Amino acid sequence: MRKAEKLAGLPPYIFAQLDEKVYRLRESGVKDIVDLGKADPDHPTPDAVVKRLQETAADPENHHYPAFRGSLFFREHIAKWYKERFGVNVDPEKEVIALIGSKEGLFHISLAYLQQGDVGLVPDPSFPAYNDGVFFAGGETYRMKLTRENHYLPDLQSIPEEIKKRTQLMFLNYPNNPTGVLAPDTYIQEVIRFAQENRIIVCYDHAYCEIYYDGKKPRSFLEFEGGKDVGVEFITFSKTFNMAGWRLGAAFGNEEIINSLLVVQSHINSGVFSPIQFAGVTALEQVWHTDFPETNRKEYQRRRDYAMDKFRSIGWDVHKPDATVYLWVPVPQGMTSLDFANKLLDEYRVVVAPGNAFGQTGEGFVRLSLTTAYENVVKGIDRLCEAITKWRTS
Repeated sequence: MRKAEKLAGLPPYIFAQLDEKVYRLRESGVKDIVDLGKADPDHPTPDAVVKRLQETAADPENHHYPAFRGSLFFREHIAKWYKERFGVNVDPEKEVIALIGSKEGLFHISLAYLQQGDVGLVPDPSFPAYNDGVFFAGGETYRMKLTRENHYLPDLQSIPEEIKKRTQLMFLNYPNNPTGVLAPDTYIQEVIRFAQENRIIVCYDHAYCEIYYDGKKPRSFLEFEGGKDVGVEFITFSKTFNMAGWRLGAAFGNEEIINSLLVVQSHINSGVFSPIQFAGVTALEQVWHTDFPETNRKEYQRRRDYAMDKFRSIGWDVHKPDATVYLWVPVPQGMTSLDFANKLLDEYRVVVAPGNAFGQTGEGFVRLSLTTAYENVVKGIDRLCEAITKWRTS
C-alpha cells in the first residue's frame, strides 16, 4: 500500500519502539526487567476519582456527545483551581478548553497557526509532540539547544533574524522534560518580551507543575505580566493525579488562541467523555486538597534522592532535578545514547530512553523515569551504576 510521503519524514516514536522491544523480551520468557523508560505513574488513581467516574458513567445523561470546549462545569472548576493554585484569573467560558490529554493540545496548536514557510521554535531536547505537530502542520522546526552550559534555557538572542521573522509559535516546558530544571522568573519575563517584540505565540507546557522538590514551587506562565497576551498554558491530570490513561488535560490563556485550538479540535475529535470530566473535578475539588499531592512529591523525591546518592557514590556527574519525574544522565564516553540504552537492556535488563529521541542535543544522555516502585528504582539504578562503572573503564 502507498503511504503518505509525510510519514517518511517522521522520526520513529522511541517510546513505541521501547514498548515493542520490552514486549518481545517478556514474550520470550525474559523476566525481571526494570522499566525506567516511560513516565507512567505506578500508583493507582485515587479512589474518589474512580468512584466518581463509575457513578457518572452509569447515568444515561452522560452518554451523549460532550461539548467540544468541555463542559462548563469542568471549565469552571478548573478555572477555580487555577486561581487557587497560581493566583491567575481565567474566564472559564472564553479562556479555558478541555483536552484529551495535554499532548493533544500541544500537537494541534501547530495545525491552528502554522503553514508552509512558517517556523515553530522547539527546545532540543524536548517532548516529541512539539516537533511532530509542527511537522504535520507543514511548518519548519527551528531547534533551540538546551545544554548544561546555558542552564537548559534556550538562548533567545542566538535565534537568527530570518528565523524570527517567520516564527509563529514557540514551545517551552518548565519544569522541563527531560532535564528536570525550572526556569527563573527573569527568564520567563525575557521570553514574554521576546514574544511581544516578534509577535510569537508561546505554548507553555506545564505538565509537571505539581511534581517539584525541596519546596521549589513552579509558577504559571500566565502569572507574569503580558503572559496571557502572548501565550497559552497546557496542564494535564496524568502525573498530578496518576491519571495517565484517562487522557484529561486543559489549556488556559489568550482567548483568540483558545478559540483557534477549539476550531481545530472540533474537526478532529468529539470532546472529552463527560464522566472523565466529572472525575477530573473530583480530583481538583477533593484529592488536591488532601495530602495526596505532597505524598506523591515526597515519594518521587525519595526515589530521586536514592538515585542521586548512588550516582555520587560512583563519581558520576548527574544534574539534580528540581522537578518532574526524570533524571537526565550522561552516558559513558565512546557510546551513543542508543547504543547505551540497547546494551543496558540486553545485558542488565533495564529500560531507559535514549536522549536523541528528544532531539540531537540529547545525544550523549539517557532519560530515566522515576514512575516505578521504589524497590524497582533501587534495582534499576544499582544496575545502571554497575554498567556505567564497567563501561566507562573498558
